[in-house]
Amino acid sequence: MGVNVPVVAVDAGNSKTDVALIGADGTVLAAARGGGFQPPRVGVEAAVDVLGSVLDRAVSQLPRRPACSATSPPVSPTPTCRSRRPS
Repeated sequence: MGVNVPVVAVDAGNSKTDVALIGADGTVLAAARGGGFQPPRVGVEAAVDVLGSVLDRAVSQLPRRPACSATSPPVSPTPTCRSRRPS
């Protein structure tokens, strides 16, 4: 699944990792917290896995956008596909 948010904020510290997905207006759209980011202790791959899992949890909390059919006109920045009808 592709995700398009203007800002992905990451605070990766020794004791915890916080991820926030921020909208264009500065609103926090989703956030998640996980374990520490400790590459020297656990290795780069394991540390990146922690970051990836926290990011995945944040993405899973994003509000769902309405599905658009192939016949819908192009969507605006705030899609309202359910209200659009094909011509």
